[in-house]
Amino acid sequence: MRAAWAIYKRELIAAFYAPLAYVVMVSFLVFNGVVFYFFMQLVADRPMLTGTRGPLQLFFGSTILSVLTLMIFCPAVTMRTLAEEWRTRTAETLFTTPVTPLAVVLGKFFGAFTVYASLWAPTMLYALVVKRYGPVDWGALASAYAGVGLVGSAFVAIGVLMSALARSQVTAFVGSFGVIGGAMFALGLGRYLFTEESQQRFFQYVNLWEHMERFSVGALDSRQVIYYLTVTVLALSFAARSLHARREA
Repeated sequence: MRAAWAIYKRELIAAFYAPLAYVVMVSFLVFNGVVFYFFMQLVADRPMLTGTRGPLQLFFGSTILSVLTLMIFCPAVTMRTLAEEWRTRTAETLFTTPVTPLAVVLGKFFGAFTVYASLWAPTMLYALVVKRYGPVDWGALASAYAGVGLVGSAFVAIGVLMSALARSQVTAFVGSFGVIGGAMFALGLGRYLFTEESQQRFFQYVNLWEHMERFSVGALDSRQVIYYLTVTVLALSFAARSLHARREA
């Protein structure tokens, strides 16, 4: 764990030293600021359309805008984690030290997840904006952030895996976006395509849209927690195996 901690600190320094981190952060805040403003206007101008859902529920809910945020910015945060090590050939130096592939992967993952969490931290101010004009369901808001953390952990882990397999940041970004969009996002659409009960239960279990919707209204289900933690653990395990194979090659 000491090696993973050292790599974690190294990853944070490298992430916030690079200009790309601030480009991603500003882009994230601008994008989400526009989305939040849109939902504030929608609730104010068309309350019959939004029903009982407030701007925070819409912001964190199952709209394409909330899902698109995760699909784009998680790969952007993770694309440099290991791909940059291969590009700059620092991976060879890293693996000559007494550190295991798992320690490298864990250090990289927690570093990237910390950056991911720092992107969302300023959005807590949205609750104060909403509070000026109406009530805020703090329990639902806590559930929404917990959901963002769970989904983010799975997506960040997938990003680290793709970065471990790729040799460039662009390839890592495209691979992460493809896996997240193709496997995690599109797979859930089977909920609306298949009619058999067993198939519907399966696709409902992996449906990102429904998960985000439930998180946004305060319904934090243990099955969803287990699902995203399982994806996280599996992706990190495969990333560690990939690094081990490359080191032995």
